[in-house]
Amino acid sequence: MRTFEDMKLNSLKDLKVVKGKLAEESRPTAAGQSSTPASNQPRNRTVVHPSRAEERARNEGLSKGQKVRLMDSSDMGTITGFGDGYYEIDLDGMVIRAVRSEFVPVDPDEDRQLYTSIPSRVHKPARREVHEDAAGEITIDLHLERIPGSEGIPEWAALDYQMSYFRQTLRNNLRHKGRRIVYVHGVGDGTLATALRKELDESFTLSTSWLPGIPGTTKVTIR
Repeated sequence: MRTFEDMKLNSLKDLKVVKGKLAEESRPTAAGQSSTPASNQPRNRTVVHPSRAEERARNEGLSKGQKVRLMDSSDMGTITGFGDGYYEIDLDGMVIRAVRSEFVPVDPDEDRQLYTSIPSRVHKPARREVHEDAAGEITIDLHLERIPGSEGIPEWAALDYQMSYFRQTLRNNLRHKGRRIVYVHGVGDGTLATALRKELDESFTLSTSWLPGIPGTTKVTIR
């Protein structure tokens, strides 16, 4: 800090100017603040933490824009978002929800080579399982013996096989707005009906609506 001895004073006016400068230099700054010019002050940075869904996706090696293929069909899509326990996948403009076990990440070029080099193992509906009436309403029978390729499926795996076929046939029809599909699941103990309707509510709620049909059936409408 400068003192009076350091400065040459020629008049009372000079003295007043010097006293003002010395007072300004000795003025205390606000508590916790530095006298360093604002331009040199470190700036506060806001740290944005990823959501739990984003953290889960990152741990599974997935991200938005990732190309994926659905396990129960040959449909290719792109991850567009994450949710609590599910992923949002865009299938040519149709966004669906799928859990991690229902799709695999793929390299589009490698996947294309794979599908052209080996026969597809995706089950295709046969005439006796899918029926279309004059009004365009489709009936699909989910009884195990009526599903193609179900021979030899053990009882403990029956429900998973029926649900896989349900997802496949439903996704194959998602592009047909207004189409009605009647799924025949039977009455039984209600396990298949409950699983099917739960899937409609959680994974296909944006693309379909459903109502109970005649006993043992569920009628789905593509939105």
